[in-house]
Amino acid sequence: MTHPARPTPPEEVARRLANYQRTKDPGSLWPGLAERDRVAAARELERIARAALAGETRISLDTAEHHAPYALGVAGHTTGMGPLIGRWIEKEILTAAPATADVFAEHVINGRSRAARMVREVLPAIDGFLARGITPVALKGFHTAHGYFDEPGLRPMSDVDLLVPASDIEDAEGALQDAGFRPETAALRPYKRDWIGPGVDPRVFSVERSDARSRWALELHASLDRLYHPGATARLDRERSRVEAFEIASRPIRVLAPSLLVVYLACHCSQELDSIRLMRVFELATIIRAERVAGRLDWHEISDLLEKTGAAEYTFPAFALVEDLAPGTIDASVLDATRWAATAAARHTVDRLAPGGGSLDDRGVLRQLMWTRGVVGVVQRFLRTLWPAGFDRPADVIPGWRVRIRRLRSGILSFRSPNERG
Repeated sequence: MTHPARPTPPEEVARRLANYQRTKDPGSLWPGLAERDRVAAARELERIARAALAGETRISLDTAEHHAPYALGVAGHTTGMGPLIGRWIEKEILTAAPATADVFAEHVINGRSRAARMVREVLPAIDGFLARGITPVALKGFHTAHGYFDEPGLRPMSDVDLLVPASDIEDAEGALQDAGFRPETAALRPYKRDWIGPGVDPRVFSVERSDARSRWALELHASLDRLYHPGATARLDRERSRVEAFEIASRPIRVLAPSLLVVYLACHCSQELDSIRLMRVFELATIIRAERVAGRLDWHEISDLLEKTGAAEYTFPAFALVEDLAPGTIDASVLDATRWAATAAARHTVDRLAPGGGSLDDRGVLRQLMWTRGVVGVVQRFLRTLWPAGFDRPADVIPGWRVRIRRLRSGILSFRSPNERG
């Protein structure tokens, strides 16, 4: 399959996304692209990431031309590595066939434009916070893109995540409204809410790359805690004072200090294994190495944080994947401690994960139990399997079962976690 000659119309993108929501079949997103070919292309990008982290400076992408440029491009999007691969080709660290290079050039061009646009459009919100005496803390990609990559556009972002004190939420919401932002979701507890800026087009313009025109949201947080399952929470918010000064477009904000940043990102990566996994793993490896060289990373401090916050079991998948992709990056004692803090289901699952990811369609019951402990937790998860939707959304039950039946018939829904290394 060749790279499309012209961009997919947004109406077609919306149709594909709606079909995917209904069927959870990756073929709905990329008609004509077999899922096995996308996964194989993602593994090729994983090989490139390994080589780059190992210090190689002359790397060839798909030397034997086993992968179609379109498959590699879609894999660049689903792994989050597209803009970075494009930049490596520009710098001649990486060589690729002309058709493949053209696909990744689109990734990096859109990445740069999108990052610049998001900064430009979020500044009125940041200025509004500062005017009210609120100094926000930049979280996740909005921090790391500006702090650890050669240029922000190399790290794809769909949201700008900002943390403010819970006591300042009312003022923060007022600042957002004054800046023309509007809430798109209800407020969760602990407080988290998506806000859309004025003039932001609500459409998604591509499912093949991070398009510069696609929507983005400001995700406002009042807590660093991460909830994995009822009763399974990484209580990171008690350490929220571990921040340091930072600037975005000359605006004084704050970011998480290195040790808390590593733990927070590892918790997030472990929870979002199906979302740009390879980029999250590569990013974490890059941050750990950069802070180690700078003399700002203390594994004893990280170990202490894991114990204080109860986050050890939730960081194990991310730390194991980082060590797989870049051996020698994670402290051996920390990796061992997180492994044995994890559930048996998590250890079973992680042993079968690959940094580049597997099929979006493969599911295993044990993977759904990664964060579940105790009889009550297992029963709750079992009920969620029988009733595959929130109890307040009964209309989703039939579509949910249709997805499960399709996967059962095709043999891709199993008790064991799928072996992505196979």
